[in-house]
Amino acid sequence: MDIFPEALKLADDGSDGSLPIVKVAQHQLRNGLQILVQSDFSAPVVSLQFWCATGSIHEGRWLGAGLSHLVEHLMFKGTPKRGNSEMAQTIQDLGGHMNAYTSFDRTVYHVDLPSDGWKMALDVLADAMMYSLIPEDEFEKEKDVIRREFAMNQDNPDRELSRLVFDTAFTKHPYRFPVIGHLDLFNQLTRENVLTYYHQRYNIQNLTLVVCGAVEPAEVFAETEKLCGAAERHPLPDVYLAEEPPQLASRTVTQTFATQLTRLSLFHPIPGLHHEDIPALDVLAILLGSGRSSRLHQACVEKTDLAEEIDAFSFTPIQHGLWGIDARCAPEKLAPLVETLHREMERIIKEPPQSSEVERAKRLSLLHQLHTMKTMSGKAGSIGRGWLLGRDPQFGRHFLERIQQVGMEDIWRVARRYLVPSTENLVELIAESGEKKKSVKAGELAKTIHVKKTKVGKGLRAVHLSTNILPLVSLRTTFGGGLLAEPKGLAGINHLTAHMLVKGTKKRTAEQLAADIEQLGGYIASDAGNNSATLGLELLARDWEKGLDMMLEILTESSFTAKELTTEKRKQAAALQLELDYPMALARNLMRQSLYPNHPYAYTSLGQAETLEAITLEDVRAFAQNNFFNQNLIIGISGPLEEKQWKSMIEGRLKDLPAAAKAVGEQKPIARLEKALRVKHIAAKEQAVVQIGFPTSSIANPDHIALMILDEAMSDLGSRLFIKVREEQGLAYFVGTSQFNGLADGYFVFYAGTDPEKRKSVEKILLEEIGKLAEGGLTDIEIKRARAKLLSMEKIESQNPSQVVYHSSIDELYGFGYDYADKRMERLQTITPEEINGVAKKYFSTPGYAVVTVTPK
Repeated sequence: MDIFPEALKLADDGSDGSLPIVKVAQHQLRNGLQILVQSDFSAPVVSLQFWCATGSIHEGRWLGAGLSHLVEHLMFKGTPKRGNSEMAQTIQDLGGHMNAYTSFDRTVYHVDLPSDGWKMALDVLADAMMYSLIPEDEFEKEKDVIRREFAMNQDNPDRELSRLVFDTAFTKHPYRFPVIGHLDLFNQLTRENVLTYYHQRYNIQNLTLVVCGAVEPAEVFAETEKLCGAAERHPLPDVYLAEEPPQLASRTVTQTFATQLTRLSLFHPIPGLHHEDIPALDVLAILLGSGRSSRLHQACVEKTDLAEEIDAFSFTPIQHGLWGIDARCAPEKLAPLVETLHREMERIIKEPPQSSEVERAKRLSLLHQLHTMKTMSGKAGSIGRGWLLGRDPQFGRHFLERIQQVGMEDIWRVARRYLVPSTENLVELIAESGEKKKSVKAGELAKTIHVKKTKVGKGLRAVHLSTNILPLVSLRTTFGGGLLAEPKGLAGINHLTAHMLVKGTKKRTAEQLAADIEQLGGYIASDAGNNSATLGLELLARDWEKGLDMMLEILTESSFTAKELTTEKRKQAAALQLELDYPMALARNLMRQSLYPNHPYAYTSLGQAETLEAITLEDVRAFAQNNFFNQNLIIGISGPLEEKQWKSMIEGRLKDLPAAAKAVGEQKPIARLEKALRVKHIAAKEQAVVQIGFPTSSIANPDHIALMILDEAMSDLGSRLFIKVREEQGLAYFVGTSQFNGLADGYFVFYAGTDPEKRKSVEKILLEEIGKLAEGGLTDIEIKRARAKLLSMEKIESQNPSQVVYHSSIDELYGFGYDYADKRMERLQTITPEEINGVAKKYFSTPGYAVVTVTPK
């Protein structure tokens, strides 16, 4: 029986809400280079991606050394045509964003940029792919950088859990080795090893160029022929991949780790991607573990307090795969959580799922696929994956067609076939101590987007973007609140109240609300930050009325209950504990406490353990009424809808919202530091983090635009900080800058992650570079590069209508105006170097700054 709803049949043009068939032009050069191009003129953006069919499983005699990952790091260190850093700087001059990643079976290099610069960007990418020199003087420096990455991974409990999972699941197959490799093998690699591997595996016929965006295929083919046509094809030997033997008995691995929460993964081996059972296994994972209404979330998070987070996954590369469940829990909850997971798996084995569960899972699968298609980068990635995995650019759509055929009996069959005790693997990463640790104390571009503002009723405002790019509707409500609105002693209430929004109404329980939305294939979430809060719902366009009805129900009939408050307080407390696992988060928290003593900004939106515990149900209701449910809120809508379709519905349902008692973001004075303050925190980690923070101004201050440029100029791969600290001296794995943006005063932070033995040297260099920046400012080239990148971000973000509407809503909420993007872009283009460097001198010459160090000794 075909239980897939008629409304979800896959039409060729995507008019039904499914993935449309995209036209992908294909061309192969005589030397074997394959080129795939999808023309898409919906935004003036292009994504260029070179896919090399080599990854950590292809390293031959150096299997487990991380050779592929090391090559990725060295690819842009220079060619006969361009020197070190010149490649990154050229891309940044074009307003482009360049990055790369290495996986088991691929290494992908990608650039996203405005369409008018694609030819030069392709020149840079092709130059690196074919003619990288991998200079000797860069080799050891980059190896030291990767050693810092090893240390970071050792500090990261999620990475460690992942390593244990693959080490447990695979005994012979190369998947058992981490992509980054093992440090002892990595240390043995020589430059000659890297050059041999590069010349062998980066063979021209082992590369695929994928291009998506505002380009014509014929132009791409011609330009690629000019750049790559002379490259010669060389023999590409096959790589032996050991077969994984069948698992005959269950396996359990338990390891301690310096973490606040215990993590577990319970999983089973499954076949590779092209096996007939994979679609049903994918649907089974979504059915059991995706979304608030899923069986596992209800059984382990919502109805009990056994887990803080839980999810099910289906990992399906071409060869051997894994199906499993990941979870985080308090240390004392591990045993009952595992027992509950076993019970839920026995349940799915004993009886088939309900048809409504299967339909919900299929809708969510479709929605997940549509999410990947929002950007040119996502579309290019989909084409690249399809080509790599099956020589099929339409693989994503064809896989959905396979999912369409899945029925209840298929899911029941694969559950009984694969979720058996003899093939179970249980990996546990447990806290070293079950005792709770104490918290640490101490213009033109935007106008092309066509966003409109509409007055709704007497005082409400709505921001709307009508677009037919994808059959998705995004509904978002943006609220005031924020940390400045939190009553004294109730830090964390803004975040807590925001998350309570999706925990039920007078008509529906939290479980019913989640189930009804997910049954539509929709996704709902709420969150809060430093200055505001948001409620968002995204679903297929054909169901927009039902979705809007539920969002309006939340805004007018929220039902905060003691039971749900207890659950959300527990989850928020766990999130607070979780931050103690990450040195950068520890340093950030200490920085805020140092720069904002006795101010609402002293703590993140999560608050403190003691203030969170003090929050009552009455506090939450009062906070919501005073800050969320009033005419300050902004309704944001994007998708294939016209104003007349939704306006009267909102007016009728929200007509009784009261006027706001005060404007959003009422400022509270901040005491400034008069001299340098140093804070050092000892943490049992492998790496050290250094942060140097300078107080700045609010986001409403005219200086904010200059600070944006300074931040961009000092934090990219071609920045003076990156070149000085990482490239020239190899002192840090990561280095850069960021900002805390507040409606009250913010701050600007310089940071680096380094070897504990080198932290003082890194701090010294950072302070020297900050002094040079304050005294001499940015160069004209640095300003040009940063300006180009910031302007390009607007084009790139314009690909995602829901993000465009969100940012427009935020600007309107803060009093800047819904069309502030126009003014911001105009100011970005007209601000002078003198103004920018004056702001650098103003803020970075102050003696009142904070230096925060998190280190193991």
